[in-house]
Amino acid sequence: MRTAKGDMVWRRVLLSALVGLVLWPCVTAAAPIWDPQDLPAAVRVVLGEAGGLMDKGKVDEAVEKLLAFEARGRSTEGGDGTPHAVYSHPMIHFALGNAYLLQAAHGRARQAFEQAVGLHPDWVPAWLNLAKTHYELDAPAEAARCFFMAYEKGEEKDAEHLYLSAASHLMARQYDAAVARFDQLLARHPEQMRPEWREHLVHALLSNDQPRRALFHIRRLAGIYDGDKRIQWQEILLHQYMQLEMHADALALARDLVDEAPTLAKWWKAKAHLHLNTQDHAPALVAMIVYSYLTDLTREEQQLLADLHLQVGIPDRAAPLYESLLQAGAADKRVVRHLVTALRRIDRADAALARLESHPASGEDPDLLMLRADLLYEMERYAEAAGAYRRAAARNSRQAGQAWLMAGYAAWRTEDWAASRQAFERAARFERQRKPALTAMRRLQNQQSRAN
Repeated sequence: MRTAKGDMVWRRVLLSALVGLVLWPCVTAAAPIWDPQDLPAAVRVVLGEAGGLMDKGKVDEAVEKLLAFEARGRSTEGGDGTPHAVYSHPMIHFALGNAYLLQAAHGRARQAFEQAVGLHPDWVPAWLNLAKTHYELDAPAEAARCFFMAYEKGEEKDAEHLYLSAASHLMARQYDAAVARFDQLLARHPEQMRPEWREHLVHALLSNDQPRRALFHIRRLAGIYDGDKRIQWQEILLHQYMQLEMHADALALARDLVDEAPTLAKWWKAKAHLHLNTQDHAPALVAMIVYSYLTDLTREEQQLLADLHLQVGIPDRAAPLYESLLQAGAADKRVVRHLVTALRRIDRADAALARLESHPASGEDPDLLMLRADLLYEMERYAEAAGAYRRAAARNSRQAGQAWLMAGYAAWRTEDWAASRQAFERAARFERQRKPALTAMRRLQNQQSRAN
């Protein structure tokens, strides 16, 4: 279901979403839950001093001040432990974590926020900042856990926190967990499900081998978006139908797409290939003809268009397409063979022979040698045909039996009895040609007897 390229695209989209969303819970935006008047006086003073330093861009000095304050608690001995609680107040660790984030010291920031949530497990801003540090340290699975903790601890459940947990699981390629979180999001906050969140849900489902569940959401996205995004999701839906072998749904969608946007070439090409999958060549040809009016064809597409004309019995339209392919430098043996077939069907055997003999491999390639011999026989140039069949037999082990049999018939037509009998004898060595070769030799013997 997935490709390496597709997985990279989804991961890049998810990365940009997380970057935009996880940056908010830090420094000033993630406000503390304490009223400043409720803080111990010493904590209030040091936070004020550190905050003033950070406002002036003196982050290093702010870190030193906070660390020195926290160290005083570790150096205090005896007592009932109150000094330790003051000096190791959650707000001190939270402020340290924010300062470390400003320094891009993410490892230290993580440690500080871990201490903050350890002291105050219900503090949502600390969980969010801890999630950010895990993300910055390329630990999306841990970020997912922290985002979920922030969601669970919040008094008003924030759907965005639950989404970020799901998205982080997706980034960590923990697809089962990602789908589970998205299911919670759909169950608890269905009205808040943003289109971009649904996109990541689709990726989670496809990555978790649940393409049929993804179809509902893909259809929703194709209906929600406009412009290029709508086309993108229509393509994804069509691709999934084809992958799941839902041929009727795929064809119905393709019909709707060409009705909706009849000048969009890609829908006509998709429709052509859908008809080809069911061997329905006539509508496939119609779709390819329209497609050719809307865009320049690649060599492969031009060849497909020519093949379809030949397949549905319009060789006079196929021949010029094959000719243009050859003039463009496509020396493909298959193109030459199909051109010869088209020319023969419109009674242009001379042109077919000329085109075949102009091919650089016509004198060596076993298949082209056999085709040339057939053309000569068809044109009643039996002596040349007999020689061409013998040459084909010598070079074409796959068709050697048939080549010897035809060489016998061609020599017979020129009344070269010896050459004909010799060719039939060679043909009789091959199982498939044995019976017709022996029958031909008996008929040849009778004709010779009557002639004598």
